[in-house]
Amino acid sequence: MPELLVSIGGETTTLRSCHWVLFGPNDCAYGSEYGDGAVDAEQAHKNLRPYKRDRDREIKQGYHVELLSKDQWQEKAAPCFYGTCTHKKLEVAKP
Repeated sequence: MPELLVSIGGETTTLRSCHWVLFGPNDCAYGSEYGDGAVDAEQAHKNLRPYKRDRDREIKQGYHVELLSKDQWQEKAAPCFYGTCTHKKLEVAKP
């Protein structure tokens, strides 16, 4: 089966080598999955947040999903997951 290719920032790479990342309104990363886990941001958000009410709440709060190359993931998302980012952490909203 041929690999799906994507273009990110003018660079073409395989979807498998990328990551879908859920960013909060503070630009901190709150979830991530491998690129081949979804074909678009909506599906990736669904994978990361199975309940529609949670996705809807996050969208209203300014969360968004981006597809990042491996290098972009290391730069923009890894520090958030490793606890070394400078973003102000958000409190989890209660339903």
